[in-house]
Amino acid sequence: MAQNIVESAFNSKQNLNDMFPQFPGVKTFDLHKKHLLYGRIDKDGDAVYLDDSNLKALHGGSAETQLAVDFVCNAFSDLRKNIRSAANSGFISKDGLYPTNLRAFKSWSNGDLEYRYNQYLNKLYTTFVDSYLSVDRRGEKIKNYKGFVKEFLKFALRTTEYFPITKTGFITSLHCSPFVSGLMIEVAEESHGLQNNARILDYVNDQSFAFFVNEVKKFGFMVDKNAPWRLVFNLASGLKDKKDEGRLTGGQLYMDRSAVSYENIFETYYRKAYLDEYSNLKNKFYSLYQSFYLQFNTYESLKYITDSTGRCNAVKLTSERKDREPPPMILETKEEDEYWLKLLLKLRLAETGENQDIAFFDSHAKKVVSRYRLFDIDTALKHINDLTKGHEVTNFLSKGAYWHGITEKEYEQRKVEAMKIVLEPSSVNYAITGTGNTK
Repeated sequence: MAQNIVESAFNSKQNLNDMFPQFPGVKTFDLHKKHLLYGRIDKDGDAVYLDDSNLKALHGGSAETQLAVDFVCNAFSDLRKNIRSAANSGFISKDGLYPTNLRAFKSWSNGDLEYRYNQYLNKLYTTFVDSYLSVDRRGEKIKNYKGFVKEFLKFALRTTEYFPITKTGFITSLHCSPFVSGLMIEVAEESHGLQNNARILDYVNDQSFAFFVNEVKKFGFMVDKNAPWRLVFNLASGLKDKKDEGRLTGGQLYMDRSAVSYENIFETYYRKAYLDEYSNLKNKFYSLYQSFYLQFNTYESLKYITDSTGRCNAVKLTSERKDREPPPMILETKEEDEYWLKLLLKLRLAETGENQDIAFFDSHAKKVVSRYRLFDIDTALKHINDLTKGHEVTNFLSKGAYWHGITEKEYEQRKVEAMKIVLEPSSVNYAITGTGNTK
């Protein structure tokens, strides 16, 4: 029964995709099938995140302040003026679904990376404490920070391909909001999901739809076919005119005014996530243990006592409460650095479904450590990233050989399987071999 429902939903989405009208010379955006990681990976295929110093306020339609990349805001402002002028001139109707007084209802504010990532990790932490540690007295094995990291790693490696731990993994997953790029704006207060497919058709059939799709293109935007009320700034808009005729049009016009271009936008406005992954991982694990220690600063220790005869039937079981060790001082030593680099490598291999053979891991762990010792942490992090990023991008509007988009049907199946693995008490290979450890 459940399979039929999912199959029906998938077919419904496919029908909507097939029915979406095409306009000559106008690109449409497809978040679900083609552009899942748009604005979240750069031209090298590396996960990136926006430097929030490049944000600017939008004309919003809700109490929450709406923000987007500065040149996106400027383009949106001019688009608003143009559409309002067209409506006042009677060129388009003011009674359609598309508002003639454009306002932003969703934007980067709905995808704030730090807030969403921390919220996501807190949910995983809750599952770890409430579900994983409650099985087979796993929680009582944790006596200190080292024990916490060990148990959390066991838990994480069971499901990390579907529920990543690293920030890089989060950014390139379905759990991360597409608004994180700062390039998307929703101009209507609509809901998403299969139950709202009919609403998509309402917008497509609206009397102003053709005008709206063609008009937003002039200002560098595309309409998302999965949510026609969502505008996505096309970083390549106007690039052909710029190359062939030297004219600045579309997105290139607004980017140029902010002293950036298609060629350098990611180097200028965004940061490669892997460069911060070492410090991020250490800080997140430490923060999680702090929370754990505040909640559970003692553990139960069991002790078996026998009498002088040593007979089994005379064994008594006693228990006592013992104090867990508080969070230690964060150490900055080469040994510690190498431990965390290898832990990061282990997680990234698991998150991307790469080879989990022990020999494979050991080989690359040695390479990571060697690069760290010979050069620096950034060089070691680059090796991990190059090994695990799995993205090949030729341009912003192509699927690429390593597209990470999946159907909603497969996503739902993955979630069910992942939760089964979480509660399965079978062991997982988690060991980080080598020179260092935590205390």
